[in-house]
Order: sequence, then structure tokens, then C-alpha cells
Amino acid sequence: MLFVVVALMTSKKTNVFGQMTLRATKALEYLKTTEKPIQKMVTEILWINKKVAEADNWEMPHWVMDNDNYEWVCILSVADGLPFLVYQKSALRLIEAHLMKLESAGATIRSEDKGRRLIVDLGDEAVQVGFWRNPNGGKFAPFNVEFAEIE
Repeated sequence: MLFVVVALMTSKKTNVFGQMTLRATKALEYLKTTEKPIQKMVTEILWINKKVAEADNWEMPHWVMDNDNYEWVCILSVADGLPFLVYQKSALRLIEAHLMKLESAGATIRSEDKGRRLIVDLGDEAVQVGFWRNPNGGKFAPFNVEFAEIE
């Protein structure tokens, strides 16, 4: 009996909830390399400084918080599932370019916390956002980001 208890205690634990947190912070799903493109139906875009995001109780990964190369992140509110964290610079550049297009087209962007939190509410409109990497590009291949408005 003791052997069974010890065996259960030493067995490798598999995460049932993926990127969810069981702490008192807001859970996030992270952008990561996958074989198939990632598609998200986005209803709101939050462009935020990583320290402000942590202060807002978002579950920021330690590799983002500990790395000085990451200052800004983007949290996408999605129609189904957890909010989606984007911290990779290649993806952030393309998202920022899209936000500039939205702003020049007249989109309302709320600025909070002295400009360290920008919120783009897409209203009743949702945007399909796709993320993918060249599978032959290696570990550091840049992310591609595609936006398609849903009618």
C-alpha cells in the first residue's frame, strides 16, 4: 500500500487546464508555436505595459516579466476561451500596425494609466485574428498575424 502511495506521489503530473492558473490571478492563454495556425475571434484588444498587466492581476509568465526585452504585451479578449496573451515582438509589430490602421479609420482607443494601458473596444464587430509561423523557419521564425473582419 505504501508503495502505491509513493508511486502516485512521484508520478509526473500532467496539467489538465493547460495555461489556466489556480491562483487568484486572471488566467491567460499564451501565443505559442503550433503545427496549425491559431485562429481567435477577438472582441477587444488591450495593449498594455507588462508591469501594469501584472498589477491588474493578469497571470504574466515569468519569462516575460524577467526579460527586459519585453516591455509591452497585447491581451486579446476572445469570444470563446481565455484571453490571449501576445508578447512576441514579431507578432506585436503586426498588431501595432493594425491598431494604427484602426485608429486612422476612426476607432476609439481609450488610454488609461498615463498611456500604459490602451484599450480598443471593437464594439459589436469581431475580428478573426490568425497567428502562424513558417514551420521550416526554426525556433526564432517570426510570427505572421492576419486580421479578417467578420460580417
